[in-house]
Amino acid sequence: MVQEELLRTKDLTWINIVNPHQEKLEELQKKYGFHELDLEDCLSKTESPKIEEYGNYVFVVFHFPQKNMRTNNITIDSVNVFIGNDFFITLSNGKLRRLDDYFHSLKDSLNERRKVFKRGSGYLLYELIDDLFDIYNPYISQLHRSLREVEEDIFEGKIMKDRLYDIMSIKRQIISLKRALMPHSSIILSLEHLHKRFINKQLELYFDDVADKISRGESTLLSMDELVETLHNANESLTSHNTNRVMKILTIFSVTMLPLTFLTGLYGMNIDLPLSSHPHAFSVLLGIMVGVFAFAMLFFKFKRYL
Repeated sequence: MVQEELLRTKDLTWINIVNPHQEKLEELQKKYGFHELDLEDCLSKTESPKIEEYGNYVFVVFHFPQKNMRTNNITIDSVNVFIGNDFFITLSNGKLRRLDDYFHSLKDSLNERRKVFKRGSGYLLYELIDDLFDIYNPYISQLHRSLREVEEDIFEGKIMKDRLYDIMSIKRQIISLKRALMPHSSIILSLEHLHKRFINKQLELYFDDVADKISRGESTLLSMDELVETLHNANESLTSHNTNRVMKILTIFSVTMLPLTFLTGLYGMNIDLPLSSHPHAFSVLLGIMVGVFAFAMLFFKFKRYL
């Protein structure tokens, strides 16, 4: 169900629309003259963030992560923003609580709303995205903790539990965050050079701060990507080593049991064999088998196979 809220001062109007439908977008098109392709992007899922500049407005798509509680995977939600000289319109699916929280913080504080709106739509955009990009921080922190747990398990003797699934899950989340975050660098750079009616010269420093925040997130994700590759290789090597140790023990056991199996099978045949009629044949045969087993163990110990 579509929800629409509005904040207005004499300088600027902010319209926040949740779950927009076709009829609502057609209303916006008639009123503001938005391009139909931009409106289509508001109804569909864009593959990556984007920015489009027109004569009287700018259209920007931002991507932010959300945790899918059913699958525990990271999904990406879009925030579509139309920026004009005296209007600011956001469209989303309502899952980004930070967007609603920031909107209602201005709604509840007239002084703060006047302070922000007086500086124009460009400054409102800065304030909004500066707050929204903090959404990435908890996800990056959680990934960092997960990597630390996997690292401790691998290098502190817990390799009996294969962590491949955990490593691949972390890698998938890193890929999702990189795909969502990294294209924003070019978006912010484009915003700094937009039409001066929307982003004035003084705001470039503010957007540089957002760009730095994105850059730090990118660097952290790239470092974690390298780390997860290292942990993957270490996990594979240690798992392979552990498997080889098990196979070596099984091989030694099989080689040791081979002559014993041969003797028991031989004397299990219904024919006359040496010692078969001896009254202590079982004891003698058991002593021979114990001797063979002990000799094999000593041999493998001497060869340092054990």
